[in-house]
Amino acid sequence: MNTEAPDREKLIGKQLRQATYTVSEVDVADFLGVVAEPEFASPVSVDGLAGAEGGGLAPPSFAPFVAVLGLLKTFDWREDFLFDYQTGTAMFGEQEIEFHRPLRVGEAVVIDASVHDVYEKQGKKRFDVIDVSFQIDSATVGDRIMSGRQSYILFK
Repeated sequence: MNTEAPDREKLIGKQLRQATYTVSEVDVADFLGVVAEPEFASPVSVDGLAGAEGGGLAPPSFAPFVAVLGLLKTFDWREDFLFDYQTGTAMFGEQEIEFHRPLRVGEAVVIDASVHDVYEKQGKKRFDVIDVSFQIDSATVGDRIMSGRQSYILFK
């Protein structure tokens, strides 16, 4: 059994798979069922923002949900991060998002991501941090919706 940690620094710059996600009314309604945002009791229609998708706006707090879900579709733990989740532990770390415009219900988005940085840290045990940069764009219009970074903490 190999107990040596893999050298993940060679992953820096790696382009991950492109993924898509459609902001569904069901997902937004489920999200609103557990998040108290009274002004968004249901998706809100705003003149000029519904666009071709015809949907209202999703609440701003829904955007991190889209980023997390979308990013999980862009990589395979073993293949892209050299990580075996059956023998190791993975956690989400920091998340930083810059919003460029609101999400629309019914809108399809495209998620592009790459490994921005990898570094080792020491707590009670050594662990690696993989920092992933991402951009989320409209699949139909092509404009930027959000961008940012998210980190994953990997314990052997």
